[in-house]
Amino acid sequence: MWQAMMWEPAANRGGRPPLAAEQAQLARLRRQVDERWRTLALAAERADPQRPSARLDRLYDAYMRAVDAYVAGQRALARRENNGVPQRRAS
Repeated sequence: MWQAMMWEPAANRGGRPPLAAEQAQLARLRRQVDERWRTLALAAERADPQRPSARLDRLYDAYMRAVDAYVAGQRALARRENNGVPQRRAS
């Protein structure tokens, strides 16, 4: 299931996807992050705070995978927009 969330630039004849396609994919990844967060938050509200929940653990893992895919997509798009020159990250 989570393979669909991985950052995979779409292929085209020129070997590089159009910038708009990468931006659209990044927007989809952002929506997935938001959806995973809402699902996790609702489940946490309904969970019994006295008992550990394997379901919450799975939902949290899915959320973190979505965040990782989104961050990877952001970085790839930033490199593309900067002609391959990586930007410095704030420390």
